[in-house]
Amino acid sequence: MSDATNTAEARGADDAPRASRPSRPAPRSFPWAVAPGASDDDIRIGRRRWYAGAVFALLWQALEVIAVWNDGRSLRAHLLASVALAVVYAAYLFAPELMWRRSIRGRVAVVVGVAVLAGLLLLVVGPLAVWTWLLVAALAGFVAERLWEAGVVVLGIVGAQFLVAASTGWDTAVNSGILFAPVITVSVGASMLFFGRQREAEQRLGVAQDEITRLAVVEERARFSRDLHDVLGHSLTVVAMKSELAARLVDADPARAKAEMQDVERLSREALQGLRQAVSGYRQADLDAELVSARAALDAAEIDAVLPSDGTAAAADARSLFAWVLREGVTNVVRHAAASRVRVTLTRTALTVEDDGTGTVGTTGGTGGNGLRGLRERADAVGATLTTGTSDLGGFLLRVERSGR
Repeated sequence: MSDATNTAEARGADDAPRASRPSRPAPRSFPWAVAPGASDDDIRIGRRRWYAGAVFALLWQALEVIAVWNDGRSLRAHLLASVALAVVYAAYLFAPELMWRRSIRGRVAVVVGVAVLAGLLLLVVGPLAVWTWLLVAALAGFVAERLWEAGVVVLGIVGAQFLVAASTGWDTAVNSGILFAPVITVSVGASMLFFGRQREAEQRLGVAQDEITRLAVVEERARFSRDLHDVLGHSLTVVAMKSELAARLVDADPARAKAEMQDVERLSREALQGLRQAVSGYRQADLDAELVSARAALDAAEIDAVLPSDGTAAAADARSLFAWVLREGVTNVVRHAAASRVRVTLTRTALTVEDDGTGTVGTTGGTGGNGLRGLRERADAVGATLTTGTSDLGGFLLRVERSGR
C-alpha cells in the first residue's frame, strides 16, 4: 500500500460520516417552535412541550374569568364575556395545530388572527381583556425565529396594555389591577426568552457533540488505516517480490524457489498475526482516550471533575475493562445524575466513579439498566467484580475491581 492510498482511505473515512450522520435542524429560539417541514417526531415533541405549558397558562386565566364575573355588570354581559373568553382560549390552545407545518407567513397569519380575537375582547370584556394578551406573547415563539423578534412582540403587547390602562384612567387602572398586566407580560416574556436561550444552548451543545463524535470516528478510522498500512504494506510488498522471484527460479533453481516460497509462507503468517493484533486493538476500548473524552464531556456539562491524568496506574490486562466502565459511568452521570461533582479514582486493579447527584442507587447483585448489565457481563468474562452503591459524595458509586496479579 502506498501513502497515497493511505491518505485516500483517511479522506474516505472523513467523507463517510458527513454523508451518513443525521443533520440537525438549525437552532430555534423556542422549544416548541418546530421548523416548517419538520418530521412527525419533531412535531410530536413540539406538541408535547407546547401543551404542557399552555394548559398551565390557561389555569392562571381562571383569575381573569373570576374578575369578569365580579365587575358589577349584568348576567347577560357576564355570559357574553365568558363565551368570548372561551373562544380566545380555544384559539390559543389549538392555534399551533394550524402552524406546525406552515411557512413563516402562514404562522404569522394565525398569530395575528389570535391577536385580533384577543383585541376584540376589549369590546366585550372591557379593559380586563389585557390579561389575555399574555397568551399572544406565548404564541410569539412560533413566529420569532430569533430572540430579539420575540422581544419586540412582547414590548409591543406591553405598549398596548399601557395604552388601555391610560385610556381607563390611572387610578382606575391601579384599583382594577390592569396596570400590573404589563409587569406580568414582561415577566412572562423574560421567562420565555430565558428558556428559549437555554433550549438554543442545548441544541448548539448537541451539534457540538455530534461534531466531536464525527471527528472521533474520522480519527479512529484514519488510525486504523495507518495501522493496516504499517502491518500489511511492507509484508505484502515483500511477499509479491518473493513470489515473482520464486516463479522465475522454479525451473532454473528449484531449491532456491522452494526456500523463497517458504519465506512467503512465513511472511504471510506474520502479516496475518499482525492483522489479528491490529483488529483486536481496534476493538478494545482505550483507557487514556476515555479519560480525555470523560473530561471533555464533564466539562461540557459543567460538572466539576477530578480524574487521573492518564491510565498508567491500571494493570495492562485491566485497562480495556476500566475504559468501558469509565465510559458508562460518565455517560450515566451526564444523563441521569444531576450531579455537580464527579470523582474518578484509579489503581492497578480497581476503578471507581463517584458523584454527588441523585442517580438511582443499585445493589451489587441487582441487574440495573442495560448499560450496567453489559458491564457486569464484561466484568464476569475476565473475573472482575462490578459494584454499585452510594458514594461518599452522597450520590451514585460505580466500582469495578480485578483480583491482583
